[in-house]
Order: sequence, then structure tokens, then C-alpha cells
Amino acid sequence: MKLDDFTAVAELIKERDYVRSLMTKAGSGHPIKVGGTDIRPDICAKLRPELILIFEQQIAIVDEKLAAMGVITDKDAA
Repeated sequence: MKLDDFTAVAELIKERDYVRSLMTKAGSGHPIKVGGTDIRPDICAKLRPELILIFEQQIAIVDEKLAAMGVITDKDAA
């Protein structure tokens, strides 16, 4: 990994951590808001599985970008 890649790696790790936190919140039943408005609980229940899949896919994309930069584990990024 080149020295100038450290900033990009840090940004990707922040993005992955943020998406992981969103996935955790979605999985634990937190209300979903769109534009500051809560979505009805019955609709949230229907959306939750799909949202979790989207979050998992986004984490995989970030992990692929990190791997392309030579970061395989969190220890590599430290």
C-alpha cells in the first residue's frame, strides 16, 4: 500500500463502519425515517430484510475496494 493511500483507506473504513452501524440499527428494529418522517412499522418490517441485504452488499463493495488497495484485514489498515 502506498503512503498516499492511507487517507483513502481511512475514508473507506469510516464508510464501512457507518454502513455496519446502519445495518445493526435496521436489524434491531429501530424506526426507519425518510426525510425526517417515520415509516409505518408494518412497512418497515417488509423493508428491513431488503435493507439488510443492501447494507451487506455495500460492505462487500467497500471490502473489495480495500482489498484492491492491499488491505485484507483491519490490522492491515492500522
